[in-house]
Amino acid sequence: MSLVSTVATHPLVEGLVSIVALSLLAFVVTAIVTFVFRVRTGDEFPEGATLIVGLGVVAVYLNTRLALVQFISNRGEMVSTGEALLNISVFVVAGFASYVGRSLGDSAGTSDRFTWKRLQPDLSPIVRASGRFITVSIPESIEDIEGYDPVDTETKRVIAGKTMDFPKGLTLEELHSQVAARLKEEHDVGYVDVDIDPDGTVTYLAVGKRTVGLGQTIPPNSAGVAVSADPPFSASPGDTVQLWRVDNDGAETRLGTAELRASVGSVATLVLDEATATEIDPTANHRLMTLSANSHPEREFAAMLRREDETMSIIQIQPGSPLVGQAIGRLDVTVIAVRSANGEIGTILEQDHHIQAGDDLYALGHPEALRKLEVLEQVQLTDLEADDSPQMFEPTRLQDTKEEDEQTREQTLK
Repeated sequence: MSLVSTVATHPLVEGLVSIVALSLLAFVVTAIVTFVFRVRTGDEFPEGATLIVGLGVVAVYLNTRLALVQFISNRGEMVSTGEALLNISVFVVAGFASYVGRSLGDSAGTSDRFTWKRLQPDLSPIVRASGRFITVSIPESIEDIEGYDPVDTETKRVIAGKTMDFPKGLTLEELHSQVAARLKEEHDVGYVDVDIDPDGTVTYLAVGKRTVGLGQTIPPNSAGVAVSADPPFSASPGDTVQLWRVDNDGAETRLGTAELRASVGSVATLVLDEATATEIDPTANHRLMTLSANSHPEREFAAMLRREDETMSIIQIQPGSPLVGQAIGRLDVTVIAVRSANGEIGTILEQDHHIQAGDDLYALGHPEALRKLEVLEQVQLTDLEADDSPQMFEPTRLQDTKEEDEQTREQTLK
């Protein structure tokens, strides 16, 4: 026991314990600060501030300890050479530990398990109700969601002015979900974008119909046709096939290649280029021959969008926008590509990539989130135009006409 006490009280052992303990303190504090900074702001913790945080907490501890010792002992003795070397060693090792803590905290902050939305508490307010139910009244004006097929006028007329009752005690987020669910179930509505005040008043409502058919997945300069043909052996939707026309005399003429989308009995649905489509005789019989399958990422991407509630939009960032300087990871949408003012396109960017004036953001998200970003841009533009500086800006939307919107969407999917 005496040997252990002797070793534990040895100056070298005490110094080593001090170095390890203070380095661990710098590591933990820096990791926590870096993690909170990354999760809360979406940006990388500044490298220059790493030593300030890590060594700062060590310096505070050492200065406090020295001040207490001098106060209690009522002596003002000078620091010995050994203590000075020990302090220098502590600061050197703690500096390295701080950078390790910064790396660990930043990695944890970028993990999907530790997003700010997941960590923050549910602070959605309870909707105020004047009676036994929460009564929600649909406004007379119902908008269309951009990027989706519009709901027919008759359905909008039925929805406009309608009142719906919900049980008391719902949070604003729960009421939002239930209103959208009721509209989808009771009407021919595929998508709902709604804003509701804490008192249950609907301030904005837009609806859209779920896209159906092949139209949205057919690439430019192509067409979808149905032909009478005997589907080839082992062919499945998505396979590339050769299309042959069989004449009455039994002669066969090769028309071109196509993609098989579906087949029912002797009828096959094909997607092929427009030039080949014009040569097809709807009264003739055809034969299909399987070729090697090709990958079509643009159609796969479009099909994924059709199955989900998200859509895509292009947002132009104007000078003076509140989004300038923000990291794309802080947005409520997913930015899949950014086109800078000089025309360079970056895809799958880091979450701490900062938005610059003149950027075009290719964003995926729910219609509500995309609309709020666009409204934010328009509000900022209006405020700056009031300062007599309209020459700085162009229109905030690329889709000035329906034709431009279709071309832009097709080019993006390619």
